[in-house]
Amino acid sequence: MAVQQKLENPMKAAVSVSSVCRLLKMSRSQFYFHVRRGTFSTPLRLPSNQRPFYTASMVEDIIKARETGIGVNGEFVLFYERQPTGTKTEDKKPKADHTALVEGLSLLGLTSVTTEQVEAAIAACFPKGTNGQDEASLLRTVFRHLKRAGTA
Repeated sequence: MAVQQKLENPMKAAVSVSSVCRLLKMSRSQFYFHVRRGTFSTPLRLPSNQRPFYTASMVEDIIKARETGIGVNGEFVLFYERQPTGTKTEDKKPKADHTALVEGLSLLGLTSVTTEQVEAAIAACFPKGTNGQDEASLLRTVFRHLKRAGTA
């Protein structure tokens, strides 16, 4: 006999569709897709303004369907896991190593240039990035930018 776990926070009597979606960590469009398929029950509507809502027992059935993979209609269903937000590759971009560029600039006579100045010059000269740029043209452009800026 399976023991049903009690929720830590008692469920409200009426829960909005948005709250159910947050609880399931699912988008509204994906949620309504499962409602149309019959995986989840259709929401009830408030008589006053026709706003959709679920009762506490309906929410428990939906959570059980999500956890077990068996919809309220009895069919098997596979759910995609939602990707955590903020894990884009742009956020975890490693810092570029500009030591070779700083050494090249020092050979050209810019001996007191720091990596921060080089990074600022690259950002100013190449706002879309340095992909596809060969090292010689990169060195030449950064050198000219630093000379014009008076950092030399």
